[in-house]
Amino acid sequence: MTDTHLLLYRLAELMLEQERHILSVDDLFDDDRIGDYVKSIQIDSPYQQMIFEGVLTESVRDEKLFVSFTVEGYFHYVLGEVIEKKSQGKGPEYFKGIIEESNLKGAREGSEQCLIREVISGQCDRFFSLIDLGGKSLNHCVLPLSALFLSFSRLENTNSCDSDHKKNYFRNIIHTLLENPTENDYIVLLNTFFYFDTIQKNKAVLSLYEVVSDLENYSSINFLTIIIKSMPYVSMDIRLKLLQKIELESQKFKTEDIYPEIIFELGTQYLIHRNFDKSILLYEESYRIFQRMHGDYESKIEKIISNLGAVYWYSGDIEKTREYFNLSYNQCLKMYGPDHSSTGGALQNLALVRVLEENYDEAIEIFQKAVNINLKIYGFVHPDTARVYSNIGSAYLRKSEYKAAYNYFTKALVIDKNIFHETHPCLGLDYDDIGDVHFFQGDMSTAKEHYEKSKSIFMLNYGSEYPHIQLLDEKLGKTNDH
Repeated sequence: MTDTHLLLYRLAELMLEQERHILSVDDLFDDDRIGDYVKSIQIDSPYQQMIFEGVLTESVRDEKLFVSFTVEGYFHYVLGEVIEKKSQGKGPEYFKGIIEESNLKGAREGSEQCLIREVISGQCDRFFSLIDLGGKSLNHCVLPLSALFLSFSRLENTNSCDSDHKKNYFRNIIHTLLENPTENDYIVLLNTFFYFDTIQKNKAVLSLYEVVSDLENYSSINFLTIIIKSMPYVSMDIRLKLLQKIELESQKFKTEDIYPEIIFELGTQYLIHRNFDKSILLYEESYRIFQRMHGDYESKIEKIISNLGAVYWYSGDIEKTREYFNLSYNQCLKMYGPDHSSTGGALQNLALVRVLEENYDEAIEIFQKAVNINLKIYGFVHPDTARVYSNIGSAYLRKSEYKAAYNYFTKALVIDKNIFHETHPCLGLDYDDIGDVHFFQGDMSTAKEHYEKSKSIFMLNYGSEYPHIQLLDEKLGKTNDH
């Protein structure tokens, strides 16, 4: 351990012991391990060097000099090393104690860093046992489990053989995690999938869902939620069988608070499959249950109403679409006010009604109001802003105003390129939209180029059975016919 590392390690150790993220410099003078470093005024001493480089910060309070870490992330990393050493020979209860009881700001993150290093090195027993203990510790098990999965990410861009190897690696981790499964295991696994969605690890998600869809533990409602979330990632024949299985198995959880959410998710999957009657039945059942439940479920009820409007929009029922989207908008106004992101989303739905009515000018006007809300809340570079621009582009496309449509679709693409990686599904949607402009202008070669870009992105993220790929194949077929 270098002198600098020793200094930082000892500071983090004292902070953990004292449960304070800021230490008195005077008290450090007497420390037998780093006192001499702190006393030294030489510019090249470890303490002065860390102050100079901005790793540590000195501040004055009540005429006393204190020192703290400047960069939180660096502190968490060093604190993880301290916890790693102090935890040697101790069980998972040690981590649970720090996570749930320590008053030190950063103690939980330090524990995460320690667990990450531990699982990546192949030592997973304490980590899996910590999950079984449950409690607040579960929230801090997501990053270590994510790191364990992603330690195999070097194979993400290799050939199919390696892809199979990666799936086997994931399968071994999941089987070890679920060897004696508890609800805690499924909660952490589900939240890990949510985390991967957030950080755009789509290929890892694809492999994980393919592995999970082979499991059968329908005694867990969180497992049912994971399987429902896996629907876009599995083949069509498996997907329909899983939907029927989940619907049957979910009946045993009718008394659970999460049951109406399961029914809602099932309704959404049937909507994707264009089984509108089934989707409506499930949404309406979810709606009735939430209305009977005690507590604040207004936001969930609004979401159901909005999705019912979407079902009728896709099925072409203008009257029902208008009815439900108006209900959704009025509820958002009541809950959030006129300048909230949810109200902006409801406004977009009202605009979609105008699109269905072929009242494109009014649709564009309403979309523009939604854009203004998003710009005010999020600014230009935000995915929600991009989606509204995309919708405006679609309205102009229907008006056959191709230049305006192209401009708005390009705005959406520029935003998405600034936010997402180059193979993110949102870029797939953008290339599809721009391809439509070129198609209707008669430029088949450029349209084909954009459709193929879009298809390759969806193939990479979701596999060949993804519904949007079938639509793109139809479009590509039409470009070849001209």
